[in-house]
Amino acid sequence: MIITTCDNGGMKLGEKIRKLREKKGLSQKELADLVGITQQAIASWESGKKKPRYDKLQRLAEIFKVPVSYFLEEERPKWDKNAEYLKSKVIPIAIYGEAQAGSFGGYTYPTPEEYFPTPEAMIKGLPPERVFWIRVEGHSMEPLFQPGDLVLVADPSYYEVKEGAPVVVLNGDGELTVKYYHHDAKNKVVVLEPANPAYKPIVIPEKELYTGEYLFFPVIAHTKLF
Repeated sequence: MIITTCDNGGMKLGEKIRKLREKKGLSQKELADLVGITQQAIASWESGKKKPRYDKLQRLAEIFKVPVSYFLEEERPKWDKNAEYLKSKVIPIAIYGEAQAGSFGGYTYPTPEEYFPTPEAMIKGLPPERVFWIRVEGHSMEPLFQPGDLVLVADPSYYEVKEGAPVVVLNGDGELTVKYYHHDAKNKVVVLEPANPAYKPIVIPEKELYTGEYLFFPVIAHTKLF
């Protein structure tokens, strides 16, 4: 059985904050006092008019006792391949390597190690040669990605890396990791945030990005094999 998840959106950040606040029995003013901001700021977050900075997300995570990644990743619907993609043409898409979910590791091959039969609808209209599969190993992205899962990534020149979305990152040593992407403009860093709170984020200073040492590939779909 193959179950896939795709980048189709879901519960928004503001909804998550509101539901956590209500579950904890806090008013907007009480939450604002705990975070150290105004009630108007909380209202703007919950309405979706504005988004909190990363340091404020960290404070919210402390207050609600959830990982920061809970706020970064929108809940995404799941489809059974046989139901959603039955009408879609199946094409072979290359598997190029393996990414460690914990730290940088894994490997890439210059040529495909094998091909995976992929419903054409999953590649979002991108040229097939601009997408490829990567195996996930390690536990830092659980429960979103489990060891052995496949993530479908796109050429970033064809598909934009999105704030709070999963990415596969390739470093200058040819090692890969998979994390949530967050650009902290205030502190001039990119934070690679794990889903599993038992793991620490990887922080990359902006100045290191300009050297071209790191490449960020957006994850556009995910496949679990059962």
